[in-house]
Amino acid sequence: MAKTEFSRAEPQERIPGPADDLAAEMLSERLRNGHALQQSPRRVYALLRSAIRSGELPAHSRLEEADLVGELKTSRNAVRLALRQLGADGLVERRPGVGTVVVSQIHSFPVFECVGPAIGVTGALLLIENQRIPPTPYLSSRLGGGTEPLHMSEFLVRVGGQTVGIFSRYGHQRAEALEQDRPLLSPGDLSWYRRIHGSAPGDISVVIEATTVDSRTARLLGLAEGSPLLVRETLYRDQTHAPVELHITYLDSRKASLMAVVTDGELQHDVISSSLPTPVPIAPI
Repeated sequence: MAKTEFSRAEPQERIPGPADDLAAEMLSERLRNGHALQQSPRRVYALLRSAIRSGELPAHSRLEEADLVGELKTSRNAVRLALRQLGADGLVERRPGVGTVVVSQIHSFPVFECVGPAIGVTGALLLIENQRIPPTPYLSSRLGGGTEPLHMSEFLVRVGGQTVGIFSRYGHQRAEALEQDRPLLSPGDLSWYRRIHGSAPGDISVVIEATTVDSRTARLLGLAEGSPLLVRETLYRDQTHAPVELHITYLDSRKASLMAVVTDGELQHDVISSSLPTPVPIAPI
């Protein structure tokens, strides 16, 4: 059974502060001016980023400020600020004589990996480290205790020729199915969990967090130190409910997202890859 864990703090009595006064002032201004325009550059940025992720704005699309102002019913300043943020993400680029162009894509990964029989995504893993490590207290507690060394392997995650993340895997046995030179994973390939263990996983726990990148990880991903990362931690238990695998995946939040599709209460395993655009190389216009 797959589940997602969320941290929840105990409710506390809240004391109004300056932020409440600012929110009240912003609401009063909107009520005075009406709601004809979408003034928030944050919301404009989110809508455009979503369109890039879904493929509505594919690579090489030109983004004209005037057109976006009309299509999004927003202000020119909101569009300009949103495009600036997309540029900082590396998703769009302003080119002389051309304008603002989509130059990169956002790659979606499943929230729950290895649930279905197929891997569900397209990508390549580049092995950068592989060793046996002692069972530290934290790892031992997550993987059922014991004193035997654990197997650790770490990979660069590459999609469409771009490095978008780092995948760290800990387990009681080797992941020989992945420990080879640049194994390419296509959506229809058998889930590597089934290749290693010969059966489907049992219980799966997933935690998703946001954090900032350290100096070593920043070098591997080509980021500035302190840049935001998505972190997905997945703990697998086998059919007897014994913990067997711990995965920690670090994704460049500018170029990657996590996605789950539920239809009629059932988690879909093959919808993510089929509903997203095929990665294409980005060439200069």
